[in-house]
Amino acid sequence: MIASLTSLELDLLRTLTRRVCILTLSQIASGWWPAIRRLRGVRWQLRRLELASLVEVDCINAHPLLVVDRPLFAWQPGQNDPDADRISRFARDRWKQPAIPTWVCVASPLAANLFGSTACGLPPMEHRDHDLRLAAVYLHYRQQHSRLARFWIGEHTRPRAGYRIKNPDAFLIDRTGRVMRLIESAGRYGPGHVETFHDHCVEFDLPYELW
Repeated sequence: MIASLTSLELDLLRTLTRRVCILTLSQIASGWWPAIRRLRGVRWQLRRLELASLVEVDCINAHPLLVVDRPLFAWQPGQNDPDADRISRFARDRWKQPAIPTWVCVASPLAANLFGSTACGLPPMEHRDHDLRLAAVYLHYRQQHSRLARFWIGEHTRPRAGYRIKNPDAFLIDRTGRVMRLIESAGRYGPGHVETFHDHCVEFDLPYELW
């Protein structure tokens, strides 16, 4: 089946297994089939992947996607520490709209196995807004920073960092294996969460962006 897939279908599967773990159908339309104006048309494009048990399409309750234009905070080694209270306050206050029914697509266990990932099925309810935010950031990179987007590696393709250690949501890793940047969806992080993530990056000299 994989050999008969189009380049767009393969790219979408690679995105859902190796970049992010969930996409709305609107995001899929924007990133892969921009000429399609209706979600029904996107469902039709996904039908072949569904029949092959490579993706799953569901309707969930999720908050409307936030605007993606710049990170809440960006840091590089040698720069000042973040104002965790301010970042946390902004991260929490931005979710003002109520959740609404939203059509989403995720990889199946079969697709995850084929692409060497653990990303499959719907994320837990408490992670869905966080993960959709990360997906929006990835699409922003594809559209505005296409060269860097090629280096994007999701956490589902890498070993766990260890007990009680936060695994970054995504890495930008160059061809030599050097980590150029960590990407983190801040969701509704509290100050302590911001500080813990920052301290981890300071310890290993890892530049990062909080979105």
